[in-house]
Formats: sequence, structure tokens, C-alpha cells
Amino acid sequence: MFRGYLSFLKIASDEFSEIIVDAELHADRVRLILIDGSWIDVRYPVKDKFSFHWQRDDKIYRIDTAPHHKGIRTFPRHIHFGSEDNVIEDSVLEENASPEENFKRFMEWVRGFLRRD
Repeated sequence: MFRGYLSFLKIASDEFSEIIVDAELHADRVRLILIDGSWIDVRYPVKDKFSFHWQRDDKIYRIDTAPHHKGIRTFPRHIHFGSEDNVIEDSVLEENASPEENFKRFMEWVRGFLRRD
């Protein structure tokens, strides 16, 4: 998936440079540092298993596919909205979209938050 992480970095640079101040490539993830000091870790080891984790001070916003919220309509996709315990349906990503398209959707969602603040 290393090649996929490179594509995420390119998308971040080409389409979201106004909200990203730094980007780091690690063996298991991409880390993006945002203009407000918050950070995003992108883990996407295979097409159907991923985690987009946005750490913003003491709040987390994470969309992932960990299979532990079976009661959610979008299972296994779900959003930890503000905290680990506040879990809601994923209304951001699309089930059959490519990893790159879902990355773009997530980053657009983040950009929307930053614009509102």
C-alpha cells in the first residue's frame, strides 16, 4: 500500500495545500499537519480496511472500518465524532469508491470544518 500512500500525498499537495502545513510518509500511514495545529493519520492497508483519524486538541474525528459497531447502518464504516464513545453512521465516504476518492471526500469534510471555525 506504500504506493497508495504516495497517491494520498499527491492529492493532499495538489488539492488541499491551503489547509496542510506539513506531510509525513511513514511505513504504515501518512500524517498530515493542518493549519490549526491538528493532525490527520491516514491508514489504508487494503481497499476495504482503513482509518482516517483527525486529532484536534482533545477531540477525535475518525472514520474507520473496525468491525465493532454492528448496529450501525453503514457497518463496518462509522465515524467517531468528537470522542471514541460518540459513534455515528458514516455519511462522508462511499462504500464502493476508490481509496483516493474516499481520501478526497474525507479531506473535503475536514476542510469544511476548518472553514466554519
